[in-house]
Amino acid sequence: MFDALKGMAGLGGLMKDLPRIRARLEQAKAELAEMTVQAEVGGGAVKVVADGRMRIRSVKVDPAMLSSLVDDEEGADQSMAESLITEAVNAALERAQEMIGDHLKAAAAELGLPLPAGGIAGLL
Repeated sequence: MFDALKGMAGLGGLMKDLPRIRARLEQAKAELAEMTVQAEVGGGAVKVVADGRMRIRSVKVDPAMLSSLVDDEEGADQSMAESLITEAVNAALERAQEMIGDHLKAAAAELGLPLPAGGIAGLL
């Protein structure tokens, strides 16, 4: 019974801090929109930049790889290029997820909010 009362008191304190929590999370969201991560594959043949909104900001393909696509009659180079681009995009998005998780975890710690294990992953 007393544990339930403690939980209710904690919830009341959390509700009181809700405007501050909401403001900090909005600030974290704005910060993440400006933060970027980069992934490259194929020895730098494909580079992808993603941001904290899980959007791709840029894709750069090595000109040598592009010129080999023009000369490719069988389509093998095209298939390899498509595979490298897909791999780079997925790697950049994974890094962006990690960045978001770390940033939100830091914001939650700053606010004194306890997060259960895997709690950030559920927010993503």
